Amino acid sequence: MMIQKIESNDNGFTEIWSNQRQLECGTLFLNPSLSDDLFFNKLTNVTCTSEKMIDESVERFQKNHSAPCVYSLNYPELEDFLKSNGFVYHDTQQVLKKKTLPTKKPNAIKVTRDTISLWTKIFCEAYDCQEWAEPVSSILKNSISLTEYYIDESRSSCMALYEKNSILGLYCLGTMPSRRKQGSASSLIDFALHEVHSRNLEFLMLETYERDNLAKFYSNLGFEGIYQKKIFTI
Repeated sequence: MMIQKIESNDNGFTEIWSNQRQLECGTLFLNPSLSDDLFFNKLTNVTCTSEKMIDESVERFQKNHSAPCVYSLNYPELEDFLKSNGFVYHDTQQVLKKKTLPTKKPNAIKVTRDTISLWTKIFCEAYDCQEWAEPVSSILKNSISLTEYYIDESRSSCMALYEKNSILGLYCLGTMPSRRKQGSASSLIDFALHEVHSRNLEFLMLETYERDNLAKFYSNLGFEGIYQKKIFTI
C-alpha cells in the first residue's frame, strides 16, 4: 500500500511536468521540450509483458526524440522480456524516505509568479540544462497552484514539493555547481521535513539515481531506502 501511494505521488508530479498517456498496461510520460531526461520521459507502472505496448511506446519515444526508458518495479519477468527485445539495463532509481524532525526549521523562499525566473535559473544551472529555461519557466507558470517551488535563502538551491496521499514528495532538488557543499540543499530538506510535521503528513520522500552517486549524501542526512526501480533502455 505504501509503495502504491508513493508511486501515485511520483506520477502526480510527473504529470504536471510531462504529457501522460495510458497504454495497454503502463503509463507513458513524454515531454518533447525535456526530451533527454529519463525522469520526465518514461514508461512506468508496467503490469504486463506486452510486445504491442513496448512497440507503441518505443515509437512514441522516437517521435519525441527521447531514448526509450522503461521502469521496472520488482518485476523480473518484465526485465527478462525487455532484454529479449533488445533493451539493456541503464540505471536504478532509489526511493527514500525520512520523517525525523530537525531541531531548527530553516527559512526558505516560496516562489511566486514574480520569482519564477530565479527558480528556473538555479534549476538550469544545477542540472546544466540552460536550454531548458523557457519550457521550465512555462511549466512553473502553469503549475504554481499545484506544486510548491522553493529556493534557499542564499539563492543557490531549489526544490519542488508535491503533496499527495499524505506524503510530501521532494523533487527537482539541485544546487548551482559553484555553491555546492555549503549546506543549502540540506537546508531545503530540513525545511521540507518541518512541513511534513506541521501538515501532519506521513513522511518526506525523494528519489535519486545510482549514477548520480548521491545515495551516501542522503544516507548521511538520515534517509532510508524503501524500494528501487530498475531502468532499461535501448
